[in-house]
Amino acid sequence: MNEIRILELIWDGFNEAHIWERHQLTRADVEEVAYGSAELLKAQQTYGGRFFVTGPKADKRLLVLILAPKGAGKFYPVSARPADKKERLEYRQWKEAYKHE
Repeated sequence: MNEIRILELIWDGFNEAHIWERHQLTRADVEEVAYGSAELLKAQQTYGGRFFVTGPKADKRLLVLILAPKGAGKFYPVSARPADKKERLEYRQWKEAYKHE
């Protein structure tokens, strides 16, 4: 699955603290990717109905967001982190394939 429509992220003290403490990313970092251009978001559905979303920040740095659906277009950010080397390669390959569709 490569389409996701993120209209709202649901935040609480737990997910904000977790993302900051584990990965040094702010709510603004996550929202920049989530609310960015939808065609730049590579989304895969994973266990428990969650979504594994890879997308760029304005500075081109790729982030991975783990989002749990909470209604139409609403998601709870379970976690977020910088994309690792393998994920960056997969994203580039996906983006190249997407250009030719």
